[in-house]
Amino acid sequence: MKKLIIAEKPSQAKEYAQALGGFDNKNGYYESNQYYLTWCYGHLIELERDEAYHNEKKWNKSYLPLIPTKYLYKIGSSPSNSKNIDSGKKKQLDIIRSLLSKSKEIINATDADREGELIFLYVYNFLGSKLPYKRLWISSLTEGDIRTGFNNLLDSKEVFYLGKSAYARAIADWLVGVNGTQAATLQLGNGSVLTIGRVQTAILKIICERFLKNKSFQKTFTYRLRAEHNENVFFHSETEIFDHKIDAENTIKSCSAFHKCVDIIKQNQKVNPPLLFSIDTLIIEANKKFKYSGKETLDIAQTLYEKKLTSYPRTDSEYINQENYNRQKEFIVSFAKALLGYSFSFSNNIPRSVNDTKLTGSHDAIVLTGQKENIQSLNAKEKNVYLLILNRCLQSFSDAAVYEKTKYVFDNNSVMFYTYSSKVLFKGWQVYQVNTEQNEKEDDVDLQQNEQQIDIVLEINRNVKVESLVIKEIESKPPQLYSEVNLTKDLTNFGKLLKEQNPELVTQISSSIDLNLLQIGTQATRPGIIEKLKKIGFIDLHKNKYVPTEKGLKFYSIIKDLEVSNIVTTAIWESKLKKVAEGKEDIGVFYKEITEFTKKIVVDIFSNSTDVSFSKEINSLGTCPICKDGLIIEFTKSYGCSNWNKDNFKCKFSIWKIIYGKKITTNIVSQLIKNGITKKIDNLKSSKGTSFSAKLKLSKDGKITPEF
Repeated sequence: MKKLIIAEKPSQAKEYAQALGGFDNKNGYYESNQYYLTWCYGHLIELERDEAYHNEKKWNKSYLPLIPTKYLYKIGSSPSNSKNIDSGKKKQLDIIRSLLSKSKEIINATDADREGELIFLYVYNFLGSKLPYKRLWISSLTEGDIRTGFNNLLDSKEVFYLGKSAYARAIADWLVGVNGTQAATLQLGNGSVLTIGRVQTAILKIICERFLKNKSFQKTFTYRLRAEHNENVFFHSETEIFDHKIDAENTIKSCSAFHKCVDIIKQNQKVNPPLLFSIDTLIIEANKKFKYSGKETLDIAQTLYEKKLTSYPRTDSEYINQENYNRQKEFIVSFAKALLGYSFSFSNNIPRSVNDTKLTGSHDAIVLTGQKENIQSLNAKEKNVYLLILNRCLQSFSDAAVYEKTKYVFDNNSVMFYTYSSKVLFKGWQVYQVNTEQNEKEDDVDLQQNEQQIDIVLEINRNVKVESLVIKEIESKPPQLYSEVNLTKDLTNFGKLLKEQNPELVTQISSSIDLNLLQIGTQATRPGIIEKLKKIGFIDLHKNKYVPTEKGLKFYSIIKDLEVSNIVTTAIWESKLKKVAEGKEDIGVFYKEITEFTKKIVVDIFSNSTDVSFSKEINSLGTCPICKDGLIIEFTKSYGCSNWNKDNFKCKFSIWKIIYGKKITTNIVSQLIKNGITKKIDNLKSSKGTSFSAKLKLSKDGKITPEF
């Protein structure tokens, strides 16, 4: 009998077949003398819907909290209707079932991460297989790495806890999502579905709280004296900060026309190269340089991986081992010259990003594979990210930069002034910095806020003329609205954020929780969750800043004090899941705790006596012109009547978001609903592709036609 290899997707299986060789392409699988090789389509199996556990046709408080004694599973749903089985997935599952009956052993060759483990285990357990299995664990899809991986398969015991963690995460998300969403909808929704997610709700709360702090911020002012000088070069000196303007005004009166230099302190400072990219730091850098969203960067990184150009993307590591570093040294110099025009040479020292002891996760940092066959096939965005990864490798494998930092101390009638300067002695890794306008604004690692790039010659006891002396008013800054950059930083380093915002709570929990491990979501899930929040209309991206919509703020106002939105609890659950994967957290205890937490959030929601409730009016664009009863609200691809799914009457009125090739905005919809006709709209497109201008008119039967 043969061994059965199960890949995560068809493209992955194709790479395995090419690398191992000797395969014939069959219907839904490959076959060689030694192996059957087939694939999943992502999740072939998923947790059953809530209806499988109760007999109610509608959501009802009577069965909540819904805590199954045994979890049920089903074949994956159709994309067009979540209640129907996907026929393609069923067919592929039947192929796997047939191949299992002819196999002696299985090789789990899905993506080497928690989700990949779950995809395999769902199928394995759903089909009731008892066959022994091994685990393929590789970090790139190059033929060499694939063959090496198949020659060094892991025993299933080595990923046992990872599988347990995958199941635990899925069940935790199901429990909180089903119970939280249904309880909140029934108690507070007022006819609208209030979507609750274990991580989703926490991220929304973080964005809303930052937005509200920004908008309610009250300016304060501090003051310092600033003197301008010209010693063959212009520079300035400043005092320490005064809390009150009157103190600055009194001090400036005592100052003369000259400073006396009383001290000069010089020291050399090394600025170490950055570490290699994890997916989070890649997302941050791609947003800084190109304004790519987290989801966009993650998808591009996945594409680069599948094209065998870079290593596995969903990694939280910024380190590689010595063996990987030796491989990088074989091609990085030629790649730097050919793709970036750099004459690169490696540091004589072992880079700090090369450290076997730091490799505590499943994968190394994101690096190049050395393959170049598919580089020419990259589109502009893919090439940008690829070169960003190459550039980071050059930086990380270079020497530290060295600066001469100088502090000049001046005395002006016992008022002390200071000048700070910074001079580059050795650029090191900074030779390879990518210079963009955004980089210049946000990424100046050379200078501290009050440093000047000047080269002045001063001696102690020398007098320096004061050309001008003013009181500088310093305005306090509000908390920044979240960009992709600082949102990712705060979600991945939640313990740091907590220390800044709630030191009392930190004192309470620090003895039982490692704050350095606290994060909201994971590197694999965060980008998709943020995209979902945008898709369901809870947040918008405005000038590269995440801001809550009116709908999102309304939702936040309802759930902000409920246990289900407790951000600290969410972070602690993520920490526990990581410990389960490491075998450091008892899985039985985890299930018991998440079950009790689920019960608590349902009781919390049902006992909520807030006067705030959700209402469709918040997103209403007017009353439906057809049924005269429902409200016009925004859906994913259209605007439609809120009575679209009413039991006794289903209003089918809708307005597509693209009409005559034009994006239909909420403003246009409001004009149609209120006036029956819009203002003149330019650049409409006919079916033949011809541009024209016209008003759009809404007829009595709900059809929209142009009026010239």
